[in-house]
Amino acid sequence: MPDPETTPPTLTAIRSRLNNTYTGYSIGCAAVWTALLATGRGLLDAKNWDMLRLGAAGWWAGWLSATIARVGYPPPRKLTEAGHRRLEKVSLALVLLGFVNFFRLLITGRRRAGGTADGSS
Repeated sequence: MPDPETTPPTLTAIRSRLNNTYTGYSIGCAAVWTALLATGRGLLDAKNWDMLRLGAAGWWAGWLSATIARVGYPPPRKLTEAGHRRLEKVSLALVLLGFVNFFRLLITGRRRAGGTADGSS
C-alpha cells in the first residue's frame, strides 16, 4: 500500500472511492483487457487475434448482462468468513487459468517470421 503521506491527496481520494466498488472493479477489468488486447494485437496472427477479440467480446457481454442484473436484483447477502476464503481461492484459480490460456494462445498463435498482421506472408 502506498504511503499516504507521499501520495497526492487527489489520488488518495480516488482510490478510497474506488476500493471494493463495482466501478473500481470495472475500471480494473477495462485496464486488464486493454493490456491483453494490445499484447495480442502485436503478437498474434489473424486467426488467433480474431479468437482473442471474440473472447473479449463475450466477456464484456457477460459483464454488461451482470451490470444490468445488478439494477433489478437486491444485493447479495454478506459472505461468511469461510465463504469469503473459498471465494478467494476459487477466484485466484480461475484468474490463473485465464492467464495460462492467454499465454498459451500467445505462444501457439504467434505470427510467422516475415508474416503480416492479416496472417499472409
